[in-house]
Amino acid sequence: MKRFKFIIIFSAVVLVTATSCKKWLDVQPKTKVKSDVLLKTEQGYKDALIGAYTMMTPEALYGRELSFGFFDALAKMYEPTSTQYADLGNAGYNATIYNQTNIKPRVDQFWGGLYNIEANVNNILDNIDKDKTIFTGDNYSIIKGEALALRAFLHFEVFKMFALNDSLSLTQPSIPYVKTLSTQVTKASTGNEVLGFVISDLKDAATYLQADPIVKGQKKSADVFLNNRNMRLNYYAVKGLMARVYMWQRDYTNALATAKEVMSVGDQIFPWVDPSSLLTNDNKNKDFTFSTEHLFALNVFNLQTIANNWFISAATNNQLVKKGKTTSGSSTTYYFEGLYENTNTVSTGVTDYRFLQVADPNIVPADINSNYYVSKKYYQPAGYNPEFAARIPLIRRSEMNYIAAEALLMSNGDLPTAVGYLNEVRSHRGITNNLVSNLSASNIRLELTKEYWKEFQCEGQFWFYAKRNRSVPVTFPTSANGSGVWANYSSYGVAATWQLPKPNNEIEYNPN
Repeated sequence: MKRFKFIIIFSAVVLVTATSCKKWLDVQPKTKVKSDVLLKTEQGYKDALIGAYTMMTPEALYGRELSFGFFDALAKMYEPTSTQYADLGNAGYNATIYNQTNIKPRVDQFWGGLYNIEANVNNILDNIDKDKTIFTGDNYSIIKGEALALRAFLHFEVFKMFALNDSLSLTQPSIPYVKTLSTQVTKASTGNEVLGFVISDLKDAATYLQADPIVKGQKKSADVFLNNRNMRLNYYAVKGLMARVYMWQRDYTNALATAKEVMSVGDQIFPWVDPSSLLTNDNKNKDFTFSTEHLFALNVFNLQTIANNWFISAATNNQLVKKGKTTSGSSTTYYFEGLYENTNTVSTGVTDYRFLQVADPNIVPADINSNYYVSKKYYQPAGYNPEFAARIPLIRRSEMNYIAAEALLMSNGDLPTAVGYLNEVRSHRGITNNLVSNLSASNIRLELTKEYWKEFQCEGQFWFYAKRNRSVPVTFPTSANGSGVWANYSSYGVAATWQLPKPNNEIEYNPN
């Protein structure tokens, strides 16, 4: 690390008081915040940790680009009509797209923004042990556990974007894993080393987070700092993230075990979305993100403005839409509806909540050829139920079922059980017909891919699922035929198209 190795920017951190009001730490520009300014009280450590999460929420990061923006556009989730995403939507499946003048600065911001947050997290970890005596209750363990988990999460996100995961690439330098705040350059570790560091930090985090109230089933607390545990990296979110990382390591045994640990408490702590909160006609009480299932979500204060700017009330040059079916004479081509298996001959998707309740064909007027679907996943209507509001999910319960199913598939395990894991999600999405238990391995992969595509609309996950499985390959669907069979797949062929370029000065000062 060169460009961002010296930057600690609590000047851009929202600090949270006991009443959740916002304030700003006044610091001189281009200087570090000294530890004894902020990190000398328990409240200072709490503020620093909450501030690190808040730094993740701007639109340049998870408030847009790393959730519903950049990678969903690459995965062809939208029509290439939005000015901001036209180049990505029209990407010719070659790496030159990432170096275009309007795209490269956004790519650089992913790298710089995430490493800046990670530097703030390391500042916490560098100081917390010597200050252990200032903490009350279990707050030392919880803050240290979350900080370790957040360091792992951030590095893994950078790895997924800027490194490859094939057997050769994993033995070569990938990204720096920075474990302390320092002015020294941190050399890039190999992919295997990075994933090992991530797992090590997550194991340590899970040990510290055994004191997490959520382990006892508590997401609410009288202590505001310990409230809403699924809005931070709690114990089970750490286990869910471990399952995700194990899949990238191709450690299917541990991926299955950690996913099942989360699944075992799902009904008690992360219950499936209540159908009554989706089938209601009252939008302000409709749980568009299936919030009860979130293992970890970000609280994005200005999500209403963001959703309006890009989905609900967006100008034409911003509007993110997906084309519906088109008819020419007696011939119909299915796009969005077909990808949800909803055609004139197939009705699997007719009752799917993700199609029926979250996708809206009435926001953008139909033209002479087609109608258009807009996602309401982040819709924040006036008076929106605060239990559902201002959330962008980063890890959700359903992914654990998908990981468990894929781990069994990839390890030649119990395939009927894998199908059962998929059917469990499908049944809680309103789909009334189960997949047959004797489904072949190839068809399990197909159904798993369909589920990732349907489930993670506007969450930026499908592109990474495809990247992790590029040897399968998993590719990007654009339409379906009348029988609901996905067609017209698009694919990235060259390995470099799956790997974002590092910032130029990172390459200059840290070429390995």
